[in-house]
Amino acid sequence: MTKNLLAAAIGISCIMSVPVAAQVAVDESMLERDLTILAADDMEGREAGTPGYDRAAGYVAGRMAALGLEPAGDNGTYFQQVPLREYAHTAEGNTLSVSGLGEQAFGDDFVLSGGPRVQSGTFSAPLVFIGYGLQLDGRDDLAGVDLEGAIAVRLSGAPESLGQAEANRQRSTLAQRLSERGALGVLLLHTPALDEDFPWSRLSRIGASSRSMTWLSPTGEAESDEADLLVTGYLSPHLSRALLDGLDFDYGDVASAEATDEGLMPSFAIKRRARVAFSSEFEDIHSPNVIGLIPGTDPSLADQYVILSAHLDHVGVRPTDTPGDDEIYNGALDNAVGVASMLEVARLLVETPPARPVLVVALTAEEKGLLGSAFHAAHPTVPAEHLAANVNLDMPVITYDFSDVVAFGAEHSNLYPQVLAATREYGLEVSPDPQPEQNFFTRSDQYSYVLAGIPAVYLDLGFGNGGEEAQGIVFAEHYHRPSDEIDLIDWDALYRFTGVNYLIARNVANMAERPAWNAGNIYGLTYGGPMQDAE
Repeated sequence: MTKNLLAAAIGISCIMSVPVAAQVAVDESMLERDLTILAADDMEGREAGTPGYDRAAGYVAGRMAALGLEPAGDNGTYFQQVPLREYAHTAEGNTLSVSGLGEQAFGDDFVLSGGPRVQSGTFSAPLVFIGYGLQLDGRDDLAGVDLEGAIAVRLSGAPESLGQAEANRQRSTLAQRLSERGALGVLLLHTPALDEDFPWSRLSRIGASSRSMTWLSPTGEAESDEADLLVTGYLSPHLSRALLDGLDFDYGDVASAEATDEGLMPSFAIKRRARVAFSSEFEDIHSPNVIGLIPGTDPSLADQYVILSAHLDHVGVRPTDTPGDDEIYNGALDNAVGVASMLEVARLLVETPPARPVLVVALTAEEKGLLGSAFHAAHPTVPAEHLAANVNLDMPVITYDFSDVVAFGAEHSNLYPQVLAATREYGLEVSPDPQPEQNFFTRSDQYSYVLAGIPAVYLDLGFGNGGEEAQGIVFAEHYHRPSDEIDLIDWDALYRFTGVNYLIARNVANMAERPAWNAGNIYGLTYGGPMQDAE
């Protein structure tokens, strides 16, 4: 049975009503106006923590007020202030020496950085190889090795045989699992498979110049994906090979195992020690999420909020050495489109309020690592247990007449029939992810809500009707570049995209049953949240 036939069998009864009209009447002029204003030069690229972002946040708050949304931020305002910490390593303060191999050169042989909790330090630790660091039924890459006070050395990614959802779970929990075993740091081997996607010249350049950011709890403690690890880093191909040289399982064996579907390899002490020094610069700032509320009409569902979200930030202004260069990264597609579409969806929901309440959230610091959504999921302005579902809008490449969509994450929960019902009204196909290797589901704000146990869907455009070529052009020539401006937009396509998203948000907010993970779903089992009973 195909997905569409399965949905036809189980999905229609899951929503309270399906409208007869085939198209949604969006306010085209206001949609264009919102997008044009948000992507204008005077927003200065909307980088989190900058005056340009604050201007954009103020504009969105004003639009929410004009639409009749109730303020749902801090202290009766539309703003939820998100405390952030920016941290960046200092090359001269980060050193690595390996027994038998000597002092290594930062940028040439390794890139290393500390986390947001400990600003500097020096320590010596044994090196332990852990393969991919997987812990599954019948496979435990951490078994038989002592990680207490050690630095783990691992491979990037996951074996081909591991499904995407399980690979996501393993990746998102690895740092915590290593911390629980007492590891002090983790270093990534640069293998042939990694080099295909990220040559060392590129990876080292990015790593050497990067600045990281995280959010702070109300008590001032920095949240960290690295848990209690002191350092994380990358090793060059040369150092990766030298590190395992002469061992029973050497670099060549790693490369051979990595090329198999299962990626089976032993874990073992490398019998070398590393002496590490790390140093970071810290800067604490604030940047707001903007939150409005559309009350629901059914009092019995008042404790089930649907989160309609889109990230407001982009990457700001990046000066160049050439006079006359365009230095403003306007972010029309990424993600002024999403925010403008979200505001229009909110207007439509206000016109015909749904059964459940809807939180409309313009998120900060997505470009810094999904930080605004992570903070909101951890510290919502309504009781956390009342967050029921997330519908996220992020950078649809709305430059062509699309014929299909990809509903990232919907298949994991009972949100899927609601998506199908919406897309059918526009004659759209729901296609499988055409680029699973890109792991898009974990790279947008919906994943922060998934990690909090909240079913989520993120609608993107498919490869049909020239979509593969159109998207390829945008990502090759305009993504995170000053040329991401409104002249790329296909306005008719945007009107359709907005209408479909309205129907999805409305259908989810009107579901007869509570949004829930499918029975036995891996995200529900790992991160919690309501789950359907097995039939």
